[in-house]
Amino acid sequence: MNRPARNATFLFAGEAASRVLGFLTTAVLARRLGLDGFGQMGFAAAILSYGLVCTDFGLLTLGTRSVARDRSATSRMTGSVLAVRLVLALAVVVLIALFAHLIPKPLLVKRLLVIYALGAVTQSLLLEWVFIGTESMAYVALSRILTNSAYFTLTFFLVRGPGRILFVPASFVGAGLLGALLLLVFYVPRFGWPVPVPGAAGWGLLKQAWPIGAASVLSQLHVNFGLVGMGLLRSDAETGTYASAYRLVFFLMTLDRVFYTVFLPVVSRFLATQRERMPELTGTAVRLILAFALPLCAGLVIFARPITGLVFGPDYLPAVPALRILTWFLLLSMLNSLTGYTLVAAGQEHRFMRNIATGAGLSLLLNVAGILALGGTGAAAATVAGEASIAVLMARDFLRVVRPRFELRTAAPVLAACAMSFVSVLLVKTGLLPALAGGAVAYVALLLAMRGVTPKDFGLVRNP
Repeated sequence: MNRPARNATFLFAGEAASRVLGFLTTAVLARRLGLDGFGQMGFAAAILSYGLVCTDFGLLTLGTRSVARDRSATSRMTGSVLAVRLVLALAVVVLIALFAHLIPKPLLVKRLLVIYALGAVTQSLLLEWVFIGTESMAYVALSRILTNSAYFTLTFFLVRGPGRILFVPASFVGAGLLGALLLLVFYVPRFGWPVPVPGAAGWGLLKQAWPIGAASVLSQLHVNFGLVGMGLLRSDAETGTYASAYRLVFFLMTLDRVFYTVFLPVVSRFLATQRERMPELTGTAVRLILAFALPLCAGLVIFARPITGLVFGPDYLPAVPALRILTWFLLLSMLNSLTGYTLVAAGQEHRFMRNIATGAGLSLLLNVAGILALGGTGAAAATVAGEASIAVLMARDFLRVVRPRFELRTAAPVLAACAMSFVSVLLVKTGLLPALAGGAVAYVALLLAMRGVTPKDFGLVRNP
């Protein structure tokens, strides 16, 4: 097995395991905290996500790209990135604490925000990006599994009801620290102790990374604003309902995270050393995205109601309309990862930022109107519309860099997904499991028969 395929396997296994653990944690918390508590937790976690992306601010993407191009620079890059991230993390803690003081929310929500904010510090210590840049994904997978295992265990035993909700962010902070320590154990024998190195080099790196960082902040603002807006403009119970749909879709975003984590160092190398093969690489990537994302999106639309009831309980069934809309965010996001990270790898960070800014601005406007008018359904529609606008803009600039090479079998995932949907709808009255199984068999059989996915596709990328 070649390195990219092996890395993708490690990363997918680790990410899938950690996401399953995260999904189980979410299901447990949804039932134990109730609609109000789950909504409060979702709101606070969404605010933290803005803080986390600020501690990244493009530094991780730039660091990954730099290490992928020149591994001799790993120690120097680590010191600079670590120093800047720690400063940004401390600023995030102060800003979230100030935000908690100013907003008209109960004292419990303010405390949730402050404890969650400490997670920005532990996350800034994570050295995942180093191992991603050196394409050593096994270490990343192990760290994510440990982190999510610890989070699940801590919340399972500590959070027994709404009255113990503060243990949720405390568990998150503790689990993140464990994951950071594990990566440190792997890092030291290979590169030595990572020493934060404040100075002009670090701030110069931040200056270079700011277009990517600004785009990341805007992207996160767009992705999470539905949940934040629900928390600010609607009741805790309505926020909890929307949060269940949001968490279910973003559980499936494992695919997107695995894809762009593996894709960025690969496309960076291709542009540097095998540019003539870019049409083949990107055409194959589009087909693989369709092959994995389409059946998940179609299945979640068809089975939204039974899955919501099974995972979260009957109190969360009003989330079904929002879930059916929000599920298409997965497909759009994966396509945007392909086009956007190709632009980043090609050094076109400003175009990347401009596209994100435009789509995020549209999404924010639509979210405010949608939430006020339709609640969670409006938030879901606005979020998907914003991602669709980003997809159009990214595709336009992407096509200026490379023209993907498409084959007739690119249509195979679409045709197979249509067949899966037909079979699933026919079997839906027989029960969730038979309908899921029948649809899955129909999809896989037709996809393989039309050669929509082959071993050669996964073996396309080899180290130059």
